[in-house]
Amino acid sequence: MSSPRPKSLAIMFLLGAFLMGGAVGFAAERVVTPPSAPRVTDERAMLDELHRELALNTDQRQLVDSVWEWRKGRSREIMRIVRPALDSLRDSARVLMMNTFDSTQVAGFRRLLERNQRVADSTARARGEVR
Repeated sequence: MSSPRPKSLAIMFLLGAFLMGGAVGFAAERVVTPPSAPRVTDERAMLDELHRELALNTDQRQLVDSVWEWRKGRSREIMRIVRPALDSLRDSARVLMMNTFDSTQVAGFRRLLERNQRVADSTARARGEVR
């Protein structure tokens, strides 16, 4: 009858090799993959960065800013038209999901929605948007 010690030793060796491989893979991924650019949420800062990155001259900057404002205005117009349909779709999906949840899950889902709304409101305030 064989003792369990060699099996335990083999399992520990395999587990160690697995963990070491994961650690080496993680470290290699960090070294090989360039760091992503930080997300800029301030619109003006984002445009300034675009100007700098592309070394735009004054005329190009004015045109880019003008196109940006035009796009933003058109997006608002479109969203004013589409927003009611999107809100209705979102609300219907939430009702359908909540119908499958038990009371504890419904309460958790509502907390999650409230937290997401607070984050969205905070982000909108940071951007200077009126909600």
